Amino acid sequence: MFGKFRTVLVAAAFIVCVGAFASRAEASTEARQFQLNGGFGLFVATDGLGPSFDFSLEPEFFFTEHATLSFRFDLTVGDVDSAHLGGRFRWYFDIPGHDKVNIFVGVGIGGVINFDGANFGDAQLPVFGWQYDITPHFKLGSDISFNILFNGNFVGFGTRLMPIVVKYAF
Repeated sequence: MFGKFRTVLVAAAFIVCVGAFASRAEASTEARQFQLNGGFGLFVATDGLGPSFDFSLEPEFFFTEHATLSFRFDLTVGDVDSAHLGGRFRWYFDIPGHDKVNIFVGVGIGGVINFDGANFGDAQLPVFGWQYDITPHFKLGSDISFNILFNGNFVGFGTRLMPIVVKYAF
């Protein structure tokens, strides 16, 4: 468990350091912009929660050119059949010299409706990923989150890997 925690801390520190350098450039995102995200990936967890396919839909609102709030809906099917509902905050960073690419880091909180058993809470810390502007409205990206799953008598850890996220900005 300590090895996984150390990996999360190293990844978060790397993203913060890159983001501090990258935030000096112009943003390719816009304030007061909506973005609809749809993704496909895997959810893998500990303590009896095996791997499952994950499908997500997430409307996201940029209240500044770098900061967003979103509501995320995930449907997980496989070893665990569940629905996840939750909110996320993200901070988008620019990469100097690459105005079509953004990286982001964030956090989230939500709940999981487990169709096979007990429901539980879900804290996502950290959330990170990237997006690439194919056109002014169409973007492709990737997303990963480290999840802490909990209820009255259970605490577990999970990883949500979304290698394919399609985004439409309007």
